[in-house]
Amino acid sequence: MRAGLALALLAGFFVLAVTLFAGLGGLALTLFQREDVVGGLLLAGLAVVLGGPPLVAMAIAVWVSPRPTGVALTRAAHPELWHHVDELARIAGTRGPDDVRLVGHANASVWERDGTRYLELGLPFVAGMGIGELRSVLAHELGHYGGGHTKVSALTYRATLALRLTTERFDTFGVLYAWARLYALVAAGESRKHEQFADEVAVAAAGREAAARAMLRIGPVTEAWNDYLKWYVSLATHVGRTPPLLEGFRSYLGHPRRVHRLRELEPVLAEQEPTSVFDSHPPVRERVASMRSFRPSSGVVVDAVDERPAHALLHGTPPEEVADLAGVSGPPVTWEELPALAGPALLRWNADKLRHAGRVSRIGDTVADVLTALERGRLHDLTGRPVDGSLRQEQVHEAAARAVTELLGCMVADQLVTAGRATPELNWGGLFVLRMQDGAAIYPDDLVEPAVRDPGRVGEVRMRLRSLGVDGL
Repeated sequence: MRAGLALALLAGFFVLAVTLFAGLGGLALTLFQREDVVGGLLLAGLAVVLGGPPLVAMAIAVWVSPRPTGVALTRAAHPELWHHVDELARIAGTRGPDDVRLVGHANASVWERDGTRYLELGLPFVAGMGIGELRSVLAHELGHYGGGHTKVSALTYRATLALRLTTERFDTFGVLYAWARLYALVAAGESRKHEQFADEVAVAAAGREAAARAMLRIGPVTEAWNDYLKWYVSLATHVGRTPPLLEGFRSYLGHPRRVHRLRELEPVLAEQEPTSVFDSHPPVRERVASMRSFRPSSGVVVDAVDERPAHALLHGTPPEEVADLAGVSGPPVTWEELPALAGPALLRWNADKLRHAGRVSRIGDTVADVLTALERGRLHDLTGRPVDGSLRQEQVHEAAARAVTELLGCMVADQLVTAGRATPELNWGGLFVLRMQDGAAIYPDDLVEPAVRDPGRVGEVRMRLRSLGVDGL
């Protein structure tokens, strides 16, 4: 009943748009025929304003219908992955996918087209999760097949996308958003039933603990992947080389600082999860609580988690295809060789960001200028106003502190490397270790962070930098 009402609201939205456009357009044409140019132009403009945006959004939504992308993971090349997929499909009580694809973004999804079932699996999930956690992700998606949720997904995908585009890009008066919210309220119950069903399949297939851990890790692994691309993979793209990407991400995740950071992020991201009127998923914290309380039939769940790294399931995928998903190309190179090739240029590039911010804010573009600004409590002058107005003050401050720490560390490292006082070495806990001439290891982020976090400690950081040979202090 609720699903039918939701579809009726979706259809009604666009029927109304077509009716308005055609009706007002027809009246405008009548007025033009009567030589009432002013009245005709007024009605024609009203037709475009009220009926045009939904029609444009509908055209966009039809044009972007889902198509298979990424790297095909065939049965012949990936028998162990397909063994898990087939087993999980049996648990879900459904026919499995016909085509499994590895995609570059952090997501997992299933869909159907002309009777063919597709499963898309994000590279960050395979690279960053254990097999037990990945089984939960796979089982959840296959649960959507078992629940019959994908049969109408093509229709609702296009219609909901069109509704979202209309309200986000073209809604001038707020009326369309009110209609969209009404649709979302009606559809939310049915959508959440679908997600609950899929979560129950995930628990039955992978166990309560693996399912809960996978749910909590999705956000942190996504952030970790984005950080890995920004600070490490960019080394490779800068010089046109291809390092072993999967192994590098495992090294990144395995560093004690990253392990600690990701564990900290799990409850934070679950608590701060943004919500949208179009979000069909219940909040992560609610889903995790339900998973841990779910009691399926006896003997189905084994709570022991398979800790083996899931990237082992990608054996058989050519490294160049994985690299292409991450936007990397070029001759192979080891991670140990990259800092000498790309380190100085990348340090300069990031240091120039802070120099530019210092000039724009009239703070100054030297390390001494930035330290003086920090001493005066002007951290936020270097970062400007946040783009996302929904962020709380403490979130804004934390983001600013982390950004300035990273960039000021690069500015210090750039000066020491340029002066020949240090050479960069890779550090999975913070991009570079600076190896000084006497063999000492310096961690730039750790060196400058006290000054960023506490204006009262700028003096001691300044003295430490002088001792290392940073000029102008």
